Amino acid sequence: MRFTNSELEMIYQYAAPTKAETIGGMKETVPVIKDLLTRVIMENAIEKLQKIPEPECSRFIARQQSPFPCGA
Repeated sequence: MRFTNSELEMIYQYAAPTKAETIGGMKETVPVIKDLLTRVIMENAIEKLQKIPEPECSRFIARQQSPFPCGA
């Protein structure tokens, strides 16, 4: 699965120890995002993360927390 740089930045900002916590934090934010482009980026990132099975997804999120993340 390929993520855009903007989606990876969103994941980095909301990265938590688990897939559920990361997606939960991102979903909580969506309703308050006023900028349409930012909202679409966030929704796309959530949708893509949901498609990645565990524990793969948690490992992917953990890589985004490092200073030199690996791409998907």
